[in-house]
Amino acid sequence: MAVKNKKSKSNKSKKKRKSQSIKKKKNTKLLLIIAFFTAVLLIISSYAWFSVSLNVKVKFFDLVVSSDSGLFISLDGVNFSSEVEISIDSIIRDLGATYPNHTNQWSAGGLWPVSSNGIKNANQDKFDIYAGEVVRRRINRQIIKYLNTILLKEDKPNAANVFIGFDIFLKNVSGSPRTDNLYLTEETYIEIDENTPDDDKEAMSGIMDSMRFGILKIGHVPLKSTVKDIQNIKCNNNCEMVIYEPNSTSHSEVAIEKAGEIGIIINDGEYVPTYAVINEGERLEHTNGQEGSGFPLDTDHFTLQETIKEEDLEDPIFVIPNAITKLRVYVWIEGQDIDSLETNSRGAAIYIGISFEKDLAGYE
Repeated sequence: MAVKNKKSKSNKSKKKRKSQSIKKKKNTKLLLIIAFFTAVLLIISSYAWFSVSLNVKVKFFDLVVSSDSGLFISLDGVNFSSEVEISIDSIIRDLGATYPNHTNQWSAGGLWPVSSNGIKNANQDKFDIYAGEVVRRRINRQIIKYLNTILLKEDKPNAANVFIGFDIFLKNVSGSPRTDNLYLTEETYIEIDENTPDDDKEAMSGIMDSMRFGILKIGHVPLKSTVKDIQNIKCNNNCEMVIYEPNSTSHSEVAIEKAGEIGIIINDGEYVPTYAVINEGERLEHTNGQEGSGFPLDTDHFTLQETIKEEDLEDPIFVIPNAITKLRVYVWIEGQDIDSLETNSRGAAIYIGISFEKDLAGYE
């Protein structure tokens, strides 16, 4: 794990103190810790939102489950263990025999800015994720920028998408008589490699502040269910989702400057709402959904992205029964985030971690 700069160290210390306080409030024994560790992501060139000059290459992902917790993890609903590695091989190529109808997505060509508000209804088992491009037009000697947005497909496996999305299966055999709580912990983070030059860290910070993690709970089946039933768990109008915004109040100097150029005033340490894309469209106003831009919100194409922040992690994100539960995990760069709106970036290595904890609420 990389050693962070002074600001990162300070944030880490605050997170550690707050995490200890949260654990005391829960007053339960934590059973599950799942962590995703990315080793290297490569950021290239400039202009984040809907641009063709930025990508983030993911080299490594790892999921770990506490082996003595009574909860195990699987990528196919067949082979459960305490640890699985997430890569283009494990979630795309190697599942042909054991999970032939999966629709996992990998980003072999790099993560690129997209926009999502998750699911539109409780019977939807995949996020709606939109990509597009900035179109520039000269009108009365002024350059006007528009967005063209398209819905990305997840109907079959794709090793070269621009975001990450994959299924995981959790087998809870702790024997709780009722459902237990699942938490997203403060150990979920994004870090820039310590060897990255300071100038590059500053240029990268807008992208780091724009990252999102999405978790979708699809449903569950009894422990003795067939593999077919496990893999084909449906929403049954009960799907739930959360979007985590880890750096909701962090804004880089570059992002503040760029926002100011289009009349939007933001301050580091203050939360700025994100209005995510919810429908396809052509020639949409480039800064629509950015508070302070002066444009009325286009509610046909944008809506407020309701995210959980660091201060919300005391609350559980889902409940997990004594059964096999199917989840879908997403990682993406949110293009509608003010910190992603045409923020310059350079090449650098970063680390990403996503961590879950499960308690014993079913025994309380």
